[in-house]
Amino acid sequence: MTTPDQRPDTPGYEVDDEMDLLFARANPNPTRLGCPSTDVLKALSRKERSITDPGYEHLAQCSPCYKEFRGFQQADARARAVAAQARRRWLLAAAAAIVIVGVGSWVALRRNGAPPTTTFINSSLVQTARLDLRPFSVTRGTERRQEPDPVVLPRGRISATILLPVGAEPGEYEVRLLDQDLTVRASSAGSAAIRNYVTTLEATLDGSSISSGRYQLGIRRVGGDWQMFPVTLQ
Repeated sequence: MTTPDQRPDTPGYEVDDEMDLLFARANPNPTRLGCPSTDVLKALSRKERSITDPGYEHLAQCSPCYKEFRGFQQADARARAVAAQARRRWLLAAAAAIVIVGVGSWVALRRNGAPPTTTFINSSLVQTARLDLRPFSVTRGTERRQEPDPVVLPRGRISATILLPVGAEPGEYEVRLLDQDLTVRASSAGSAAIRNYVTTLEATLDGSSISSGRYQLGIRRVGGDWQMFPVTLQ
């Protein structure tokens, strides 16, 4: 719901946590003195402006602008959730269509008097996987920490949502799956963007012809250095 101190063309804002509650009340600005435009607030909410942009500092000093800023973030999150739900429905419908076609072909052969045969259907369904690489973030200082467990990746064709380590920049990325001899077994490319303050990469890997076992997941921003992460393919 749009609050009285928000402009009418901005999305509704809801309190999600204590930070929202604090910044939404701490700095009332009923005259909207010095407030950036709606387009600027929208760009700030999507991290499309430099971190040095003075608009970010203004958010901490103006509750109405903070509400609009958070309203845009929340609206984008809702849109992504709707898109993900539609995608899941599409995948379920595709799976049902494959089953129906296979059963229909078998019934037709039986009715025509043909001998029963074993039919193998090459499924092109895409599995979804969420890989959280944030535990592999480099920490400052001399304190040693326990190495995180390998991330688990299902075999098959995978649509992966990869949460990159802290400090990773948005942009175009390359992804490789390498065996213990560092031979590339699968590769892909994708685009990373900041979502809910986490740099998130979307990429598709085809591991359907790869055996289960231990592998290395290589990721780099185009033009940058490779980072390797331990992976278990199941």
